[in-house]
Amino acid sequence: MLLLAGTSESGKSTAGAHLASRGVYRVKIRTILTALTSGVPVVHEGVPMREGFDHTEFVDRLLGLDVPNCRRAALVESFIDTSLAETTRRAWPVRCWIVFITATRATRLRRIAADRHLDTDQAQSILDAKDARKRVTEQLDRWRLIADRWIDNDASRDDYLIHLDLILDQLTRHEGPQ
Repeated sequence: MLLLAGTSESGKSTAGAHLASRGVYRVKIRTILTALTSGVPVVHEGVPMREGFDHTEFVDRLLGLDVPNCRRAALVESFIDTSLAETTRRAWPVRCWIVFITATRATRLRRIAADRHLDTDQAQSILDAKDARKRVTEQLDRWRLIADRWIDNDASRDDYLIHLDLILDQLTRHEGPQ
């Protein structure tokens, strides 16, 4: 199991799509959050989900997913809370790595502006709002402590995908930390 976390616009969705193309079963965390019954109902980006939920309920829902046996691994994209990521890793019955993906602010701004055809001010406004809501940057020190793999995604797309392939190969060959 790979648990993807990272800063906004750092490449988590690209990682999820690429690893799915390599035979990984991909689940967006939103899929689990919309099915929870504990916690407080909220709406993010037009989708009703929960915050402040029971982590045990989250893990139980995740463990209850019907993951095909033919898959190399499973991946949950995109954790924003260190505590939930740690709880999930501890509860997962097989090897489970937290992979944190980040990029410089300049790279992230360039990506969001290009992807959404925005000017710099619009891109900054959206990025700042996403960062504030997700509070990932506030937890960077903790993410550095708990992440099994860390990717600074400021290089080319090809280099990034190679890095992801290496992580997947390490995970499935049973190398590295447990």
